[in-house]
Amino acid sequence: MMPLTAAFVVANRTVWEQTHACIQNLPVRIAVEHGLDQSGMVEGDALLDRIERHRVDVVLAETSRIAMPLEEFVRRLRNTASQPAVFVLNPEASPELILEALRAGANEYLYPPLNETLREALQKLSSHRSKGATDTSNALGKLFGFLSARGGCGATTVAVHTAQYLAHQLGAGPRGESTLLADFDFEAGLLRFLLKSKTTYSVQDAVANLRRMDASLWKALVSTHADKLDLITAPDEIAAKKAPEREETLHLMRFVRSTYPAAVIDFGRAISRAALDGLPEMDLLYLITTPDHQSVERARRALRSVEDRGFEPNRIKLVLNRAAASGKVSYAGVERALGRPIDILLRDDRLALYDAYSEGRFLSPGSALGKELHRMAESIRQRTLGEIVTETSPAGAATAGGVRRWFSLMSRTPKAAEQGAQA
Repeated sequence: MMPLTAAFVVANRTVWEQTHACIQNLPVRIAVEHGLDQSGMVEGDALLDRIERHRVDVVLAETSRIAMPLEEFVRRLRNTASQPAVFVLNPEASPELILEALRAGANEYLYPPLNETLREALQKLSSHRSKGATDTSNALGKLFGFLSARGGCGATTVAVHTAQYLAHQLGAGPRGESTLLADFDFEAGLLRFLLKSKTTYSVQDAVANLRRMDASLWKALVSTHADKLDLITAPDEIAAKKAPEREETLHLMRFVRSTYPAAVIDFGRAISRAALDGLPEMDLLYLITTPDHQSVERARRALRSVEDRGFEPNRIKLVLNRAAASGKVSYAGVERALGRPIDILLRDDRLALYDAYSEGRFLSPGSALGKELHRMAESIRQRTLGEIVTETSPAGAATAGGVRRWFSLMSRTPKAAEQGAQA
């Protein structure tokens, strides 16, 4: 279940207790609450303003608490940026109140006992919002994770250039939306240095302020670069280099998905707690390795760790970085060791990268490596906007005579495989 952010406006003790008992084991964060310790009606305009600022996914409300007609309240909620669902929670199954909720356009009318019915409604809503169509304003954005098999494989370089190209493409589109680049590498955290960010805030500050996070606070935490690229860095101080708890990671990434159409998450070197905890929110995970034996072995372990967490293999993109720059080289051995084909091949262009970094600029889009990274960003842009993704087989990687033939041999009987190998 994907995390949800909720507004909770209930005064009836039974409803209040059963609702809290239901959500305490669910990834539901209450960002706006008006409960038992607050008497009187809730002023509608103030409540709507708080819901808007916190980008709430669902409003759990007892109708008698809201100082405006339910139909008007629901209509105005539909005009907010997050367009939250409305669950009416009342202490009794009154036919008149049920009819009023239906006419107003509420998504659910629920009454005690709430444990199972509320849980099912929240799970259904979570699934619906995580798969929301990309042409709707309340759809969640896409998250793309970048993970290095080990230090030195180049995940940060690939992530920063992909994010920069993606931000340029999305920012120049009709909506002119920003793209986020986030550093979840709590060991190295190179993005602050590479992008020369002067901000003193980091992912750790965002986690510490999750309960009061809204659009204005978020804007104060990120730094904005050219082409509508927002950046939030990893913590710089050694004392703060502790990965957040799993629920904190999920809620922060859930907030990012509600704020940006696309975000690039740099998990840095090797598999980490932050990378594993963030998997449920990732649309794709790009695993970057180099052809050397040690990196391939680390990549194999990372693949196993990710798949053991239930992350589907078809959501993993294997990127072979620093491939031979010229000549037809077969990487069937790499594919065989990893048990899957190479999805993206990036050639070795260290001299161009050195020149770019020494001059304080990004790699030129016209360079050989720049073109390949630009194609990666284009495929991410297509996924973000729900277009048909055009991906080509990596040049120079193993073809039908390499790993795919090896897979077909493995699927046959020993006798058939022997005959096929001889052929």
